[in-house]
Amino acid sequence: MKAPQIVTEVRLKQNWSHLTTGQRITVAEPGLQPYSATLEEVMTDHSVLWVIAESGHQRKAFDHREGVVITPL
Repeated sequence: MKAPQIVTEVRLKQNWSHLTTGQRITVAEPGLQPYSATLEEVMTDHSVLWVIAESGHQRKAFDHREGVVITPL
């Protein structure tokens, strides 16, 4: 009998200390197509941020441990 395969996903903690509110950014969520957004709010410790996507104007919050990559435009 074959042992079950264990799959581990490694997510690196992101450093968002260089980002500022109102900045235009690209959001790359794991497994999804990157999209343009505006950085709406950043926690003072930069661990959580809120973005508003340019298409659809959807608002999302991300924790720095989720594996989401945020880059300035």
